[in-house]
Amino acid sequence: MDVWTKKALDRFITYVKIDTQSNEESSSSPSAEKEYDLLRLLEKQLKELGIAAEIDEYGRLYAFLEGEKDYPVIGLNSHVDTASEASGANVNPQFIEGYDGKTIHLKNGAKMSPEDFPALRGHEGDTLITTDGTTLLGGDDKAGVALIMNLAEYLVTHKEIKHHPLAILFTPDEEIGRGAEHFNKEKFQAEWAYTVDGDYPLSIDSENFNAASAEIQIQGIAIHPGEAKDKLVNALRLAYEIDLELPAASRPENTEGREGFFHLLEISGSSAEATVRYILREHDKDKFQNLKITLQKACEKVEKAHPGVKVSLSIHDQYRNMKEVFAKDNRAIDHAKKAFASLHLVPKENPIRGGTDGATFSFLGVPCPNLGTGTYNHHGCYEFLSVRDFDLMRQLLEAIIKVD
Repeated sequence: MDVWTKKALDRFITYVKIDTQSNEESSSSPSAEKEYDLLRLLEKQLKELGIAAEIDEYGRLYAFLEGEKDYPVIGLNSHVDTASEASGANVNPQFIEGYDGKTIHLKNGAKMSPEDFPALRGHEGDTLITTDGTTLLGGDDKAGVALIMNLAEYLVTHKEIKHHPLAILFTPDEEIGRGAEHFNKEKFQAEWAYTVDGDYPLSIDSENFNAASAEIQIQGIAIHPGEAKDKLVNALRLAYEIDLELPAASRPENTEGREGFFHLLEISGSSAEATVRYILREHDKDKFQNLKITLQKACEKVEKAHPGVKVSLSIHDQYRNMKEVFAKDNRAIDHAKKAFASLHLVPKENPIRGGTDGATFSFLGVPCPNLGTGTYNHHGCYEFLSVRDFDLMRQLLEAIIKVD
């Protein structure tokens, strides 16, 4: 194993053992005080390397490493928080050397096989780092954090290497959709950047969903159930009627690739009043608008069918497809492709079926596609890191930052 791969893995193991799970119920920034535990460690480590670093009042860590003059500043970003689907406390990484391609058994009867988790396929002989089955691993996105920190140390200790000026940004709260809040383009200084927050290292993600959240408030007609004949209009049942008006083919479980969807997140309330929450996702801008129109028409139809009830819909746009930005400024993608070619690799460009802070950064003036980390099955106890892919991502980041 390359010494710098080992250094990066050591960083990764240190970072995943720090609980940084963000808190969707909090309005503070960061949303959880414990996110500072990793942010402050990273700030300390950067300063020990002689790199200017500072955590701002919103918990965003900005750092800058000087490089060759007259070359564009390249930025790298990862987030420090972990997802809420599984615990991020007491993470106990397990090393599986020379993976045999068979089912991996974890604690509490948890297991993952290539049949159930296809991301395992092709990793025979690889060294994998898994969870013990009781927590998530935190590869999303502490693998990205470790790779960026490793690159910073590599450049500082190899002063003979000519490289672009490097801007670093570590953000909290990405997992609750707030990682790009309070982004300061002037502090970041990058002309273009990359989020290091994906999985497969040979991907350059330059398309993502257009995204919106939708909330429906329903006022039914409440009455004692014993007197309800021809009078009661149950708000909870109206929520169900609205959902049935939406095309079943446009549910997440029935879509793939660039196909968009309505995702029903929550129905809450009573027979008198109910709240329904959706997220809407679509790559194509026109189809995205059609999703909104379809939901609006479903609400209007149900309201009209039940005189006396009130159905109110509010839709909030969340982020846009960064493909729009790269159609005008493709420098980040072209530069990354050259780095891949220098290692005799051909990248794939796949649409992200999700979001990325890079989309928001892109529309705020810093074009920012997404790169991989070599970690898979994020947000649960089946997460794992491929040492082979992680090492490849380490090499790619070095190639990206070096001057031709």
